[in-house]
Amino acid sequence: MGRITARLALMLSMLAVGVMAIAGAAVTTASGAAPAATKAGPATAKAWKQILAKGKEEGQATIYSSQNPIYLADFAAGVKKKFGISVTINRQIDSVLGTQITAEEGANSLKADVWITASLPHVLGAHKNGWVTDAVGPDLYKKAYDRKVYAKPAKAFVVGAALLGLGWNTNQFSEGLKDYPDLLNSKLQGRIGIVAPGNAPSLVDWYHWVQGRYGANYLTRLAALKPKIYPSSLPMTQAVASGELAAGSFIAANAVDLKAQGAPIGFKIVKNPWNAPWFAMMLKKSPHPNAAQVVMDFMVTKEGQSLVSKNTVGVVKGAANTVYAAPRIQKLSTLTPKKIADFQKYWEGLFQ
Repeated sequence: MGRITARLALMLSMLAVGVMAIAGAAVTTASGAAPAATKAGPATAKAWKQILAKGKEEGQATIYSSQNPIYLADFAAGVKKKFGISVTINRQIDSVLGTQITAEEGANSLKADVWITASLPHVLGAHKNGWVTDAVGPDLYKKAYDRKVYAKPAKAFVVGAALLGLGWNTNQFSEGLKDYPDLLNSKLQGRIGIVAPGNAPSLVDWYHWVQGRYGANYLTRLAALKPKIYPSSLPMTQAVASGELAAGSFIAANAVDLKAQGAPIGFKIVKNPWNAPWFAMMLKKSPHPNAAQVVMDFMVTKEGQSLVSKNTVGVVKGAANTVYAAPRIQKLSTLTPKKIADFQKYWEGLFQ
């Protein structure tokens, strides 16, 4: 592990302490019912051998995901090298992917094999619509993958968790940031980046976390500094690295890589930070069902996790470049369509 990654691991160790306490908790719907984990078992050795052979014959799979595209590309390269299967990545924010999947399912012309989203309401909606089938790869049933924590809800399974932090351009704001209240510095007027929540439940959940931790008036005070709005963490991270912004509130972990490459960017993960679990779903109408099974089984191995979950929260202990911790549980009672729309209207009144 390199020096930069080791430093990140030390910061992330605080996360493991803060969130492992919720490892056994159930993810609940707005009505309070907890969707059960799938009861399907792994494919037999003989069946898996056949799936692997057929997957190699199919030779391709498509993942729709809101995960970091840099690490998704690394993962795709790893799949190609190991199995000879080409992985096409459609990387968009959750709300866009939800719209695309809905349109493709409605037209009976599904292009995606696997859908990975950080928005739990999308997961429950996909199950309700009957779009999801069981993943049967053997690594999803090995002891290393804790199904009590990660194999839920229903047929979905967690393959990692987004971890966002604070970032600053070291040339423009050398004093740096230690916690979110530090963003309320008048020196940062008009030079701060914030993320637009849109109708993505995961982003609204982040704003709920901010308000719950730093006070109901935190967003009002932040809005007074006239921050710039970005659609997701990736362009905001690039904007801080390039000097377009002096500081950012929703910075991706690949800031660590940018810093190692010489970019003037600082990165800070606060104690007990927010994280957004990524839920993977095998789609029933998948055009490449066997290749998809192979790809998603590989994602929960140590090798796969070291690629796709780099610098963030992994789901297998001992995977290089990751920190093992339980995923945050989203409160669906606060993420109903009406409450998301109400928050969006409130947010627009502050920042637009």
